Amino acid sequence: MEHGYEETLTRLAAILAKHFADTRIVGTDIRDSLMQALASYVCYPHSLRAVERIPEEQRIAMVRNLLAPYEQRPWAQTNWILVRLWRGCGFGYRYTRLPHLLKTKLEDANLPSLQKPCPSTLLQQHMADLLQQGPDVAPSFLNSVLNQLNWAFSEFIGMIQEIQQAAERLERNFVDSRQLKVCATCFDLSVSLLRVLEMTITLVPEIFLDWTRPTSEMLLRRLAQLLNQVLNRVTAERNLFDRVVTLRLPGLESVDHYPILVAVTGILVQLLVRGPASEREQATSVLLADPCFQLRSICYLLGQPEPPAPGTALPAPDRKRFSLQSYVDYISADELAQVEQMLAHLTSASAQAAAASLPTSEEDLCPICYAHPISAVFQPCGHKSCKACINQHLMNNKDCFFCKATIVSVEDWEKGANTSTTSSAA
Repeated sequence: MEHGYEETLTRLAAILAKHFADTRIVGTDIRDSLMQALASYVCYPHSLRAVERIPEEQRIAMVRNLLAPYEQRPWAQTNWILVRLWRGCGFGYRYTRLPHLLKTKLEDANLPSLQKPCPSTLLQQHMADLLQQGPDVAPSFLNSVLNQLNWAFSEFIGMIQEIQQAAERLERNFVDSRQLKVCATCFDLSVSLLRVLEMTITLVPEIFLDWTRPTSEMLLRRLAQLLNQVLNRVTAERNLFDRVVTLRLPGLESVDHYPILVAVTGILVQLLVRGPASEREQATSVLLADPCFQLRSICYLLGQPEPPAPGTALPAPDRKRFSLQSYVDYISADELAQVEQMLAHLTSASAQAAAASLPTSEEDLCPICYAHPISAVFQPCGHKSCKACINQHLMNNKDCFFCKATIVSVEDWEKGANTSTTSSAA
């Protein structure tokens, strides 16, 4: 009886894995149903193991479809599937329910979202192998994930601004329940996209940190930019995020500091603490070079208003402030030690960078971001920017920022230098 049940689960898993992304299926409802069924399948241990039992070539084809670029296709369920394969492995990511919801009434315990974490190291390995195949798989996938994260978090911030403005009105029947649901969805998507990035950088760190790859530096700079934006929005004193969380509006139950900050922390710890020293230094330099970086945001993670003095121990956190140290049932002692190590490292590196920085004249700054020196010239038009800006732009568009001419190649540029190195824009 048990064998027959497992065989049935495996056959159904094979059908879902084969057809959830089948382009021959044109009916939207059927495609959505197949995707939702696969998303539910990977939430339960028995059915996830059934997916792992299907033939290897079918598993790899399924993961390859999950890693297709997110643009121009329904991607939220795809991302949810990838997250479920990781949940239980990420930083502070072993929970079934969020800490602030433990005292609330439990929903249907059989819902897929309330199942205990059951990660799949086998499918994670398929993902890692595929991301290392060919020059385009990882950049196209990660570029789409970063694009969607930028969109989802920006939408979330825009909506909580509207909600906060409505909350200040005298009449309290102000917020459309549909708007609250969309707002919470954008927040949940932001968290899940961050977790997929954490999984990727843990499994295949070289995609971001091996700068012999043509897109690694650009991807790392984009990642650092987004991480700093999220941190600054969520950790600013008495900020918009704080005020909306304090309202605890029905429909925004999932919106809280913990899920988004531990996701960001997981990525930062992987970049700045766990890797080889040379890669940690690369990641540190990129993070500090971003004009949005604020050391105060890292201090916030441990309940500290300001960086500690060099060589001194961290003071006890203020109980009224958010601190990862307050979540002892969710975050291990080793994980907390890594965050403390990261804070000490960034405090020291920030001080060194400030002492070594030289002023740059405005005419030598990139005219796009005004954060980095000009370092690239476009051919054939001759316009210039920093490498980070043009590399990011070329992921989605081949036209010059300024004159709209088609960029054929990008050359290294240094003020006063006569030589340059050319790279194709294709």
